[in-house]
Amino acid sequence: MTDFDALLKRSFAEAHEPADDGFVVNVTHRVAKREADLKVRGYMQVGAITIGAAAVSWGLYAFAGAFSQDVAASAGLEVARLHAAVSTAPDAGAAAQGFVQSLGAGLTQILLVTAALAGGAVAYRATQE
Repeated sequence: MTDFDALLKRSFAEAHEPADDGFVVNVTHRVAKREADLKVRGYMQVGAITIGAAAVSWGLYAFAGAFSQDVAASAGLEVARLHAAVSTAPDAGAAAQGFVQSLGAGLTQILLVTAALAGGAVAYRATQE
C-alpha cells in the first residue's frame, strides 16, 4: 500500500465503506446497463447508415441508368476522334497551307487598315492646305 492510500485510510477512518451499502454492486449494474444501451445504439446507427447507403446507391443506380447510354456514346465518339488523331501522321503541307491562309487574312486586314489611315491622312493634309 502506498503512503497516499494509508493517508486516505487514516483521514477517513470513521467513514463507513461504500461497499457495505452495496454501492459497488449498484455502480457495476448501472455501468453494465449503460454499456448495453450504448451497444444497442451503436447497432442501430450501423443499421441506419446501411439503409441510407443503400438508398443513395439505388438513387445513383437509377441516375446512371438514365444517362449511361448518352455518356457511353459520347465517350465512344471521343475515343474514335482520339484514335483518328493519333493514328494519322501530321501533314506538313496542310499545316503550312493553314498558316499561309491565316497569314494572308491577317495581312489583308492590316493592309486595309493601313491604307485607310494613309488615305485619311492624305485627305486631311489636302484639306488643310
